[in-house]
Amino acid sequence: MAAGFGTFLTILVLCGVHVASGMERVQRRRWTPRLLSMAAGISVSYVFLDLMPALAQKQAVIERAGLLPQLDHHVYLLALIGLVVAFWVETASRASRRRHREAGAPDRTGAATYRLSIASFVVLNAAIGYATGSPGDEAVEPLWLFALALALHFLVNDHSLVEHHGPRYQRFGRWWLVLGLLAGWLIGIDKRLEIPEVALALALSYVSGGTILNILRHELPDTDRTTDVGAFLLGTLLYGTLLLLLR
Repeated sequence: MAAGFGTFLTILVLCGVHVASGMERVQRRRWTPRLLSMAAGISVSYVFLDLMPALAQKQAVIERAGLLPQLDHHVYLLALIGLVVAFWVETASRASRRRHREAGAPDRTGAATYRLSIASFVVLNAAIGYATGSPGDEAVEPLWLFALALALHFLVNDHSLVEHHGPRYQRFGRWWLVLGLLAGWLIGIDKRLEIPEVALALALSYVSGGTILNILRHELPDTDRTTDVGAFLLGTLLYGTLLLLLR
């Protein structure tokens, strides 16, 4: 019961970040590069020091299940797929904005690119929601650390999504991402489904790859934003030290 309540609070916090970060009054605060870079550093530290080592252990679970036995390193392959999908979406978004600027249109993505971006993040959020609703796994425990890292990741990511898509994301897009989280969480907590442990390993693998790219795309310099390398390193160091102490 306590575990179920913990996952409910976690998903509530994550949904709340999407709802709040898309509000006009929050966007008007113009988050500084230092805060966003520190949040990105904390999130990437979680992926490399907590999530990826847990996935290495999950590889044995997938191998015992006999899933595609002709392949090796299933978790890393799916993480690579998550990273490639995120890279594709980010590249398409930047190219779409550039075409609109050159045509004298508002600095926003086109309708097709917007739908592609939202669909990809709905899938990613569904995987995160599923992992949240399936507690007891080392990759998502303790839940409060998992929630902190993902909430900061959402803060950074939503900042970029508002830049790319503008009012469309604020009016509609963020709610689709909330629905993705809730749908994944409801599947994760439904004991009647009897989803095997291998499904959680695959979901977390995809999350890790997508999260890495979505974090680093904010830190890569371009004409739309600036970053703070010192703040990124500080966030990485602080969260990494906390993880090592707890372990």
